[in-house]
Amino acid sequence: MKSVSVDPTILPYAQELRFAGVVCDLITNSLELRALLSQLSHVENCESGNRFSMLVVVNESSFDPIEEPHFRGLRHVVTASFGTGNIFIFDVLRRTLSASISRVAAIDLRFWREKLIPISLGVLGAAMGLVPMHCACLERSGDGLLIAGLSGAGKSTLSVALAQNGFSYVSDDWTYMSRHQSSLVAFGTSAPVKLLPDATNHFPRLASYRPQKSMNGELAYEVDVAEAFTVRVEKSCEPRWLIFLERIPEFKVEFASVASRKARSYLNSSVERLPPELYEASAMRDLTLEMVSRLPCWLLRYGGTPQVAAEYLVEFVANQTREMFA
Repeated sequence: MKSVSVDPTILPYAQELRFAGVVCDLITNSLELRALLSQLSHVENCESGNRFSMLVVVNESSFDPIEEPHFRGLRHVVTASFGTGNIFIFDVLRRTLSASISRVAAIDLRFWREKLIPISLGVLGAAMGLVPMHCACLERSGDGLLIAGLSGAGKSTLSVALAQNGFSYVSDDWTYMSRHQSSLVAFGTSAPVKLLPDATNHFPRLASYRPQKSMNGELAYEVDVAEAFTVRVEKSCEPRWLIFLERIPEFKVEFASVASRKARSYLNSSVERLPPELYEASAMRDLTLEMVSRLPCWLLRYGGTPQVAAEYLVEFVANQTREMFA
């Protein structure tokens, strides 16, 4: 990646940050923003070439609020606005994020943790060998379990139930896949778990929280999973299995093997097309998706509570682990 030349008198503060296996070179005029983003940075190994630049100018005299997001894209450039005072421009080809924001946005930890960091990884990730996948990820003894499925299939509730049943939580909605040498690595971020209002039927602890309007307009509980449910959290793992989740009306749990070609077809349909100038990124992404599709895959169809499904899945994974090392 080409270095970015910046006048140090305008943006004097620099910091190397790490999110989901990539390095972010932050350059800003705000000490407060640098300190805030340092709280979200992970201590983890990153490939030296997997990095992007984030140039952020904070207008200290602006107190424009953070409003509903609006996105526009043209080939390799994506613009995101959160009101007139908070504008972000992503250049995927050059792996840069340039922004002008208000002081309100600069000191809002939740905004960066729940929105801007995941959005940045989602938009720029392909250019850094990072593939955002719409799936949950759990970990046990270093082995990762990916859970994919359509929206509303129950990935989040099952993730919490598994985390309460011996697994460590990595992510519940978006998981960021990367290749390290000959292995896959799955990364989560510090984004909270998102649970719809009826999740209180399964998790009474949610009664002490208040549902809020999420970025897609849904009313949901968005809570820190470790704090709300007293479970372990891991930042990354090596995926071993891929589960496709499907809810059924009958009160039962059943597993069926899924062919690699069907898994690949699903994965291909779940990622966005890249513009022609990102052909190298597209090729890297294809290799990563191929590795994911070659994981042992099953379809899990269940009806009933997520706790019941979690118990079956825990035993299923334990049996697969025993077979793997037999």
